[in-house]
Formats: sequence, C-alpha cells, structure tokens
Amino acid sequence: MSQWLTAAEKFEERQESRDYFEVQASLGAIEKIKTSLNGTFRQLIFLLGEPGSGKSFLLHHLKEIWKNDRDILLIETPFLTPIDLLKKLLKHKGVAFDGEDIEKFRLQATEIYATTDHLIMIDEAQLLSTEMREFIRILSDSKAFWFILAMHRSEGEIILRAPHFKSRPHKIIDLSALNPIECKNYLYRELMRIGFSEVADEIKPKFILQAHQISQGNFRNFKKIFYHLFHLLHYTNAHNKTNYLRPSSCTITMAAMSAELIHD
Repeated sequence: MSQWLTAAEKFEERQESRDYFEVQASLGAIEKIKTSLNGTFRQLIFLLGEPGSGKSFLLHHLKEIWKNDRDILLIETPFLTPIDLLKKLLKHKGVAFDGEDIEKFRLQATEIYATTDHLIMIDEAQLLSTEMREFIRILSDSKAFWFILAMHRSEGEIILRAPHFKSRPHKIIDLSALNPIECKNYLYRELMRIGFSEVADEIKPKFILQAHQISQGNFRNFKKIFYHLFHLLHYTNAHNKTNYLRPSSCTITMAAMSAELIHD
C-alpha cells in the first residue's frame, strides 16, 4: 500500500474513541457535563452541534474515559418506543423482564437507576419521535436518570422550544466548529502517529487554512478533504500526473470537489 493510501485510512469516517481529538469546544463540553453530573440535581443534558461537529465522537470518548467511573449506556439508533427503552435500561442492568407491562418496567428502572452513578446517552436524538421525547422527559422528571441527548443544532433548538422542555430545568451544551489551529494540530497529530512527518511537512499552513475555510471548521468535512486528497495523490503518483503529485492549493480544491464540498 502506498504512503498516500495509508494516510487516507487515518481520515476515514469512523467513531472509534482512539481517533477522538480534543479541541477547545469538546474540552469545554466535557467539563460542563462533568460539572452537571457531579451535582445532586439530575436533569436532561442536551448536546447540540452541526452535523459533523463531533457529537458522536464525543459520546464515544465519554463512554471510554468514564467506563470505570459510571455505568454508561450509549444508544446510537434512537428508533425506539417507550417500552423498548425501558427494556434496554433493564437489560443493561442485567434485570430479567417478561411481558409488556410498561408501568411495571418504568417503576423497576426508576428504582434501580435512582441509586446508581450512570449516564444514558442517545445519539441523533433529533430522530426520536414526539412520544419518545415526552417519555424521556417524564423519566427525567423522576430525578432518577441522567440523560444526554445529542442533536443537530437546528432541530434541537426547535425541540427545546416545545413547552414540555422549555418549562423544565435542563442543560444545553453547544459544540462549535474547529478553528484553524485546531485543524492543523489534528492533521499533524494523525500523520505523526503513522510516522508520516515528511507528508505533514508538505501540507503547508496555507493549505490547511484553505481546507478549514472550505469545511468551515466542520470536523467531519475537514477529514473528508484530506481523505480525498490522499486518495487523489495516490492516483496522481501511480499514473505520473506530473502537475498534481504533491499537496497544493489545486489538489486541495480537487479533493474538496471529490468530497462534494464545493462544485464547479
């Protein structure tokens, strides 16, 4: 495998905790979540951010770093009914359940979770049905559960304006975009991890700034540009396309076009 394809692998889209990159916004979010969890008042925590801002990465990272401190349940596919959620909560605690008695399951789960240090995280929570959002609000009102609901910002802001959320205590944590320095540090760190210092040296700050401007600091889109760039450089070097053999403003633009972030 060429060095370019090896480099491209580092920027594939995945949610593994070891690929997590701590930036100022996520460090701030972790501290705010930690502060809330250390309080005695259990309330809903809403994690808002643009698609690709790193919400899923953050949830996976929290699951990893707090695995010895809290009982953490991460739900990544939020297509649930109330009874589905209660069964997941009971199963997670190793509690046997039978039948479809939702009130019985609710009381069981409430009793168990009220006495434990836990965190229930639901990714893509903007996809929850209105019924499910209301049911989670009811569970939260019991003061027995810690929930983090990660949502796309625009949908989340609409949901939070609903009376049953607006009128009750909750915490909102926002994930902002990466700045150019954070983009540079992330890119160089990933390349240094695989011993590609020479490749990193070829990616000048002006090219990183260009990629940052195209991606608008969106973590997922910034990664996409370099995933497509390294695939492009593999192709150009394999076919001796002499004008496009190294990172340049032109190849960054071509990579962004390939990633469908800009168009002709």
